[in-house]
Amino acid sequence: MTQKLLIFTLIFIFCSGFSLTPMSHVIELKNNEKQAQFLLDNPTSEPMAVEVSLRDRIQKEDGSEETPVTKDLTAYPPQLIVPPKEKRAIRVQWRGEKPKLEKSYRLIAEQLPLQVDGKVKKGSGIKMLLKYVAALYVDPGETSSKLEVIKIEPTDKDLQITVINKGSRHQLLKDPVLVLSHKDEKIKLSENDLKGLAGENLLAGATRIFKIPSQTKVNSKFQGVLKVD
Repeated sequence: MTQKLLIFTLIFIFCSGFSLTPMSHVIELKNNEKQAQFLLDNPTSEPMAVEVSLRDRIQKEDGSEETPVTKDLTAYPPQLIVPPKEKRAIRVQWRGEKPKLEKSYRLIAEQLPLQVDGKVKKGSGIKMLLKYVAALYVDPGETSSKLEVIKIEPTDKDLQITVINKGSRHQLLKDPVLVLSHKDEKIKLSENDLKGLAGENLLAGATRIFKIPSQTKVNSKFQGVLKVD
């Protein structure tokens, strides 16, 4: 499943939405960085209430994520009202120990129903509340990715490629090239052949199973080498 850093959640309200930038950021501990800043922009004519939370990012083999609440980072302010036509900054502070590997987190900015005198402000029509999910990494320095194809399994529907990132930094699978080989047979697959893998993200220490279009000549005896830009 393609990772999407922007998630829209539909609820009952009509409004234009706020924006969050950046959608991906790295705190570089080697540069003595311990903070990050995100910007909320409200281009509408109404105030918007926003709640910010920070979560660990645990990647599963199918690309889905577990996101338990983390104590490694704090966001200030965790809740705020962004006035019409204005911007507000969210400051994120790293409070953890220096990790051995790059650590991955999610910053979630979620619009809340605006309350006036303790009551939810009412309006006509269908309303949309927005939820942004940004990527945040904490890099201890001297990190690099190391991709290894550990299993190739043809099925009736597709070809399943299991890849582990044995490195210490996440890797975007941009412009991938997968070379499959067995004895004298060698098959080179490029981005157009790798739908289901191209553009995905593999976190440090994580294992993913990618489902790509079938290759009739490939069986489980083949080995693979994956290279990315």
